[in-house]
Amino acid sequence: MNMKRLAGFLLFSIMLTGTALSQESPVMVGDISVSGDDYRIYRSDGTPSSLAEIRAALGDYDVVFVGELHNDPVSHAIEQEVLRGWYAAHGSAAALSMEMFARDVQYIVDEYLGGFITEAHFQQASSPWSNYETDYKPLVEFARENDLAVIAANAPRRYANMVTRFGRPALGMLSDQAKSFVAPLPYGSASARYTEQWNAVMAEAMASMTAEMEEANPAPEGEMDHAAMHEAHHGEGSEMEHGEMEHGEGEMDHAAMQEAHHGEGSEMEHGDMEHGDMEHGEMEHGAGKEMPDDADHQRATTAPAQPEHGGGSMLDAQSLWDATMAWSIAEHLTKRPGSKVAHMVGGFHSETGTGTPEHLLRYRPGTSILIVSVQSVEDPTTFDSEEHTGLGDFVVLGSASLPRTYETRER
Repeated sequence: MNMKRLAGFLLFSIMLTGTALSQESPVMVGDISVSGDDYRIYRSDGTPSSLAEIRAALGDYDVVFVGELHNDPVSHAIEQEVLRGWYAAHGSAAALSMEMFARDVQYIVDEYLGGFITEAHFQQASSPWSNYETDYKPLVEFARENDLAVIAANAPRRYANMVTRFGRPALGMLSDQAKSFVAPLPYGSASARYTEQWNAVMAEAMASMTAEMEEANPAPEGEMDHAAMHEAHHGEGSEMEHGEMEHGEGEMDHAAMQEAHHGEGSEMEHGDMEHGDMEHGEMEHGAGKEMPDDADHQRATTAPAQPEHGGGSMLDAQSLWDATMAWSIAEHLTKRPGSKVAHMVGGFHSETGTGTPEHLLRYRPGTSILIVSVQSVEDPTTFDSEEHTGLGDFVVLGSASLPRTYETRER
């Protein structure tokens, strides 16, 4: 081999070695290994992209939203990658914000980050989601190891439940301390675009559950068993109370509804629609109501056990979560000038820039926002322009063939 050919061979070998070293290492989500083969990244318009492009973009924004599917390992792998990239871009100014903790446990989160309490006491006292160990602990521990703030961003579920049952006016009867755990009242309503997205997903979810009920309760000659449907609608035999849609809790897990919308990991059981929030197919019973009239005020004051037709709507409860998370982010940015926030949240709260990002811009106009949306699909190599265009600045399509991190979440 002459010197010229040898030099060429050595150069080629070095290039091969560099390529191998530059490949992304697998990310562990619990015991599930997620590699680059398990997902593809695209720009908003479907142009192929990469983690390197996401990392390069992170330095230009005040806030990044990562919209997850709660039981999707690719979602949680991307969250780990983004958080590491966020810290690399912003250093000590970086902060982690999470839907998965409510504002009323912020002091507990801070005690753990500060080393004052043990991890066992932290988990016992902060009421983490049942998939915390596999899906969210890596984020919290990364923040702890690098001295990053962790924002417990969400509204407590009990207050979203109040809105679902009694309407927005009920929050006005809370103590000042309780009010500090939600966005300033009156919080903003859902935008027209967000409402349209909500109605579309709800309609699809209702159609899916109706079909499942019909299959479970077949009527003669294939007709619908209207009596069974009526009982389900009015809560007879339902696992849900007061028109609520998530077992054991008190309100709909709206990102779980999105999982049902996409055909994965649904947490909704048969008959989970119940009289109170959805009266004969109405999606937004009382939605958008900011101030009560005297009768509404009296109902909120006396706190009835169950309003006759439900006092509020699930969309108003959803907006409470959106607004509270946005307020938590805006509050941190204001209190710590120069800080940068990475917010981990269920995808429906941030996709297409509606929901929480809209509320954030109301609270803090001019905030620069980057949205990364993660979807679970059969074929990540195929970008469906009708389904995926515009979901985020970056759209990650992850393989639905990977195991889910859980089948049913307890809370």
